[in-house]
Amino acid sequence: MRFSCYQDDLNDALQFVMRAVAVKPQTPVLAGVYIKSEGSVLEVQGNNYAVGIIVRIPVSTEDDGEIVVNGKKLQEFVRNMPGRTINVFEEENTLVMESGGASVRLSTMDVQEFPKVKTPEAEMSFKVQSIALHDLLRKTVFAAAGNEGTRPIFTGCCFEVRDELISIVATNTHRLALAKGILSATYNEVSFVVPAVTLRDIMNRINLNDRDTFATINCSTRFVTFTFDNAIVTARLIEGLFPPYDRVIPTSSMTRVIVETQKFKEAIEFVALMAKETEYNTVKLVFNNEAVEVSSDSPEIGDAVKIIDAHIEGDDLEIAFNAAYIVDVLKVIDTEKVELTFNDPFSPAAIFEPGNDNYIYIATPVRT
Repeated sequence: MRFSCYQDDLNDALQFVMRAVAVKPQTPVLAGVYIKSEGSVLEVQGNNYAVGIIVRIPVSTEDDGEIVVNGKKLQEFVRNMPGRTINVFEEENTLVMESGGASVRLSTMDVQEFPKVKTPEAEMSFKVQSIALHDLLRKTVFAAAGNEGTRPIFTGCCFEVRDELISIVATNTHRLALAKGILSATYNEVSFVVPAVTLRDIMNRINLNDRDTFATINCSTRFVTFTFDNAIVTARLIEGLFPPYDRVIPTSSMTRVIVETQKFKEAIEFVALMAKETEYNTVKLVFNNEAVEVSSDSPEIGDAVKIIDAHIEGDDLEIAFNAAYIVDVLKVIDTEKVELTFNDPFSPAAIFEPGNDNYIYIATPVRT
């Protein structure tokens, strides 16, 4: 094997592929990165069995070949190589890299032992504009549960495709985010749950400046594959049925509030400096007299209050929430103003972008 490539290209590929390299590998080869140079293409792979990633970049190859080396060390040295280009070759079971007067030698692993990423045969395939997929994920994935003490199904996002509509929903049972989009073609109905951690990596990989690219999504019984221009991500689906989330979406309300998104976010963040001293990171919202009073108090520390203007229709209301559950959604609201609807202090609240029927966020209040 012998090839040369741009340092930036290889570094970018390794940064993404490392998302699929095992941190605590069961076998040493799972800590490795597979590299294959052939003609003008270099293929870089990582695979921990739960997720596999392939990235392809342009190279100039003198001798085709394949090799496996420790991924963490390879990434660290490539990131810090001083030259604009890197020359790479294999020599006596060693990968040699030279750039800008610096050289590195890394011991290789057995290529035959590396579990190359496979793309399972698809039972269903559809396409979605990459930037649209990014927006759907940005507005939902944050609402998924972490891995601590929760059912696995809640650590993922549920994809639903029906005709020309795609929906993505995430919940940790205390909050829920649902985003919908329109596809460019009609597809058969399908539903599957993808780990949120994988979707965050995919979202961060999408180039927001390229508005003309599409992602192809293939799903089978156990796996889903996302294919982009130069990258492929294959992930194991989360088994089980996603709960019937539509049951928690309110169909009516007693109080409707419209408030400036940025001012509301700033008020919550300000008061949250006190709220983090409370047991449930609680902020209290009082809606009356065309204003919302945001407050929090800690018996040991003190209290904080901020009042902002709001348009209120219906009953006055006093309600409390985990501050993070409100701030998180305000970060992804794209409209200048945000709409909130309530029924009573103990029922879930709904948060919308005014005029946008394709997004809704539900938050369960804290009992005080």
